[in-house]
Amino acid sequence: MDPETSGSGSEPPGKERRPVTGLRLEALPPCADPAFPVLHDYFEMVYGPLIGPASTLLARALNRHLADAGGPVIVCPVELSLELGLRASHREPVGKTSPLAKAIDRLAQHRLVTHLGDETLGVVVSVPPITDRGVPKLPRSAQRAHRRFAAASEIAQQSPRAAPSGPPVGDQEPGVGSPSTEVE
Repeated sequence: MDPETSGSGSEPPGKERRPVTGLRLEALPPCADPAFPVLHDYFEMVYGPLIGPASTLLARALNRHLADAGGPVIVCPVELSLELGLRASHREPVGKTSPLAKAIDRLAQHRLVTHLGDETLGVVVSVPPITDRGVPKLPRSAQRAHRRFAAASEIAQQSPRAAPSGPPVGDQEPGVGSPSTEVE
């Protein structure tokens, strides 16, 4: 079979498969304030346990492709699968049972991507903090990260220079906005 063709997994046997044109990505506008970019540590540390590792990596990869392109972009689904370390078939890179399709479906279930067409995905670029009701469902490490990043976000809204935006550097004391690995 020609590596430039793909199927959705639903075509009857023997039916001509459509050509692989790529997966078009478009950024969706932020829906909350405050919000954390998907490329921020908050997404990996807090949303990651909820959506799983493949979906976390996929969401971040989609956002990197959008950021690198500066807007809508078309990505090759086979290359995207390989970039994430997911099995990819040149014959059916986004068939219904492919690991990439399953990760996309999981992101869609959590409203982190939206199908805008057969080969177009709307991609969430910023996520709101987890609600107070959802925090107890997280592992303790994710709960601590949520509290720290949410507190830093509130301080940063009051004064952009009030809280660090990443992990401690050098002799800096871990504090608000810095993830901690200590055991409670």
